[in-house]
Amino acid sequence: MIQKFFKKVASYIIKPILAKYLNKPRNYYYKPFNLTILPGVFHPAFFYSTKFLLQYLQKINLQNSSVIEVGAGNGLISFSLALKAKKVVALEISKIAIKGLNINAQNNQKVLPKNVLQIIESNLFQKLEPAVYDYIVVNPPYFPKKVTNEHELAWNCGVDFEYFKAFFNQVVHFMDTNSKIMMVLSSECNVNKISEIAGQNKLKMELKVTKKFLIEDNYIFQITCDRAIN
Repeated sequence: MIQKFFKKVASYIIKPILAKYLNKPRNYYYKPFNLTILPGVFHPAFFYSTKFLLQYLQKINLQNSSVIEVGAGNGLISFSLALKAKKVVALEISKIAIKGLNINAQNNQKVLPKNVLQIIESNLFQKLEPAVYDYIVVNPPYFPKKVTNEHELAWNCGVDFEYFKAFFNQVVHFMDTNSKIMMVLSSECNVNKISEIAGQNKLKMELKVTKKFLIEDNYIFQITCDRAIN
């Protein structure tokens, strides 16, 4: 009942105000980074799945690890992981987000270690040569709706879950049996369907942590492969 109330408030009051506020570039500080959040890109102050996933990842020992972030968005996760990992590849399909990532990388070059972070404009893994990575990190779009514009890439996964079908089909070529996918999902999405698609690609989803927010629960899943593909 309470969650339904907050959903109505969010839909009719908060979302219009937030949309107006995010209609121009905004500055955001998350120690030690100063980020510019462009319109149409997830703002981590308002979409809490980003910080939820980042806080979980910061507890993992990433020393000497290689990491891919699929859909790097505002760059907060990739930049933060670059302070700990040996190699971080930030993949992003949105041209707006790519522009923001490059701006933020330039503005934070004194903080970011040299030769660790690589930013690539790519539809999922298409522009990345197959190789084994230790971690693949993703905050995916999960609403089963058609993508009609660039902004919706961050929200909609296609009416038949095309995003997840492509993601799980491609990701196995960047994994071995020790690799881990860390994925954040929500009670607003069809977790069973996503798990079914993962299973079709010989991937196993394991729930690691749940956190309740005002209008939804967020989950972090660890996804592993039971066989070597490469």
